[in-house]
Amino acid sequence: MEILLYTIVFLLLLVVSNVTNRILPQLPLPLVQIVLGISLGFLLPQEKFHLDTELFLALVIGPLLFREAEESNITSILKHWRIILYLIFPVIFISTVSLGYLAHVLWGALPLAACVAVGAALGPTDLVAFASLSERFSFPKRVQNILKGEGLLNDASGLVAFRVALLAWATGTFSLEKASVSLFLSIIGGFAVGMVSAALNRWLHKLLMSARVSDIASELLLELSLPLVTFFLAEEIHVSGIIAVVVAGIFKASRFKRITLLEAQVDSVTETIWNTVNFMLNGSVFIILGMELEMISEPILKSPIYDNLLLLVSIVLLTFLLFALRFVMLFTFYFIRIRRLHKSLGNYLKEMLLLTFSGVKGTVSIATILLIPTKLEQDYPLLLFLVAGVTLLSFLTGLVALPRLAEAREEEAEHLMHIAILNEVVEQLEAELKQTKAKAPLYAAIDNYHGRIENLILEQEDKATQQDWASLKLLILSIENDGLEQAFEEGKISDRSYHLYQRYLQNIEQGINRNLASRFTYTFLVTLRLLRMLLHEIVTLGVRLRAWNQRGAKRLTATDIEEIAELYLSNTEVIIESLEHLKGIYKSSLITFLQDSRLRETEIIGSGAFIERVITRIKPNNISEMMWGYYLERKTIFEYEEKKLISASYAKRLRQNVNNLENYSLKERANTLPYDMVNYARGH
Repeated sequence: MEILLYTIVFLLLLVVSNVTNRILPQLPLPLVQIVLGISLGFLLPQEKFHLDTELFLALVIGPLLFREAEESNITSILKHWRIILYLIFPVIFISTVSLGYLAHVLWGALPLAACVAVGAALGPTDLVAFASLSERFSFPKRVQNILKGEGLLNDASGLVAFRVALLAWATGTFSLEKASVSLFLSIIGGFAVGMVSAALNRWLHKLLMSARVSDIASELLLELSLPLVTFFLAEEIHVSGIIAVVVAGIFKASRFKRITLLEAQVDSVTETIWNTVNFMLNGSVFIILGMELEMISEPILKSPIYDNLLLLVSIVLLTFLLFALRFVMLFTFYFIRIRRLHKSLGNYLKEMLLLTFSGVKGTVSIATILLIPTKLEQDYPLLLFLVAGVTLLSFLTGLVALPRLAEAREEEAEHLMHIAILNEVVEQLEAELKQTKAKAPLYAAIDNYHGRIENLILEQEDKATQQDWASLKLLILSIENDGLEQAFEEGKISDRSYHLYQRYLQNIEQGINRNLASRFTYTFLVTLRLLRMLLHEIVTLGVRLRAWNQRGAKRLTATDIEEIAELYLSNTEVIIESLEHLKGIYKSSLITFLQDSRLRETEIIGSGAFIERVITRIKPNNISEMMWGYYLERKTIFEYEEKKLISASYAKRLRQNVNNLENYSLKERANTLPYDMVNYARGH
């Protein structure tokens, strides 16, 4: 039950972190998760949570690296094999020794071998930490490929260096020859295990396919179990489990693609599952990092044995040396390479700085140092503190430095092209209105596209503009409500029309994206209203429900439709005029968009589909029209790509969006109970 409780808490924290990041996008998601982890660490008693390092590497880091390897462009990565090998071996080993020696100078009571173990834990770049940072910025492809190649393989060299340092600490002897042989065997053995497990997985896949017993579930289980089985086999024969899962991921992806329906279905489901698993595992990494930081740091900082100022200075100096060494080593590599090519070193300075500050550390460093035996961990808690402190400071340094070196992700131009594509689809659908008698389904399809355009426009606006948009929508809602109440008091609409229009306004109100405080207030008031109505129904034995049922016994008459249409037109005049007066206060583009949307709806006021389209909710029966819209959208995307208005990668993403929308629209088992209940009430 304790594991179940931890799982529930972790899932809730992941939801909270994601919501916080949405509300405050300027706060990086990993930083939010680290803070939540630290908060959780404060709430848990000491020694209540202890990271099982081997389990963490097998269940979290292994699958993450497997998926990263599976999705990586290995051909592009191998183009930079020289610098990747340079970062994996010489840079890590020099960093290991240098950091260890500095830690020994600062804390002479610590054995040199123990300090070298600290350096080994801090040597490798954490690919998970880097990937979380790179999501927010645009890195040059060359830099991205170098860092991916380094991150996929350097954990193996770091772990081997750590185990050699641990052995030297325990025995008091160190052999360079044995260390080299150990590293070689670990890498070759991991490579072999990865190849064998991937080959076995592929053989099972072919066997199931040839026997015609394969399905989505079995294929998905084979995919998800591969990194776990691979890591387990590698660790059992004492070779690098990290290298094994990376190699398995590479070989799993390196196969000829067969275009079959089953393969397409498996790929679609696998992509969705892996995206969810990746988010959960990545979030768990940073929450665990926060928890470990708090649990490791608290006893040390409260202990009278250690000087807190020296602790802080040690972490700063070790972090500085970490990045300084990496920069010097990179500078040396580029200097030798560029001198041979007769190019200017200044042209590569930004690239060197990006590679330097991308060398951040993460939970893998803490997991590595926790591999020391329990007795040594209890005798030397300072080792854990130094690794935890440098890990956090290096991550924060990357968080601060990289935004100033990398470019923010900017897709504004292609974003605008996406809006233009959807507008063209709307124009083509509207042109078909003149040629069809069944206008309601086509109107529903057009409204769907207008909603997507509205969301795209708001996505590229800043927070202030989005709040202005919500304020304008609330103003329109207020005008609508005042017009409705006035018309009802003057007897211009019937009781049934009044309640129908009121329900339409409630639907609009629920769709307005307001700030969090306003949303909570709205939810609280609606809850009170429902409770009061429920209490009234209990006391009066359902008098209002019976009255509503009697009103529902009558179908909408032509008079009802005319009353609602006249009220809508009357409110439109007031809304257009009110918005016109606000053009100097709010953005003109927002005002114009709202006015055009309103006028577009009034253009079909004479249509018999007006009530169904604008006022009531009808059961969705416009699949054919939506399919036609998706066809037009694909056609327009192809035309824009052919004219070089959008890039091939962006066109690919847009097509994937259309595929997802189409698959969702084609679902036959959609729950239509709310619509059926409304239709039942109208029919009786």
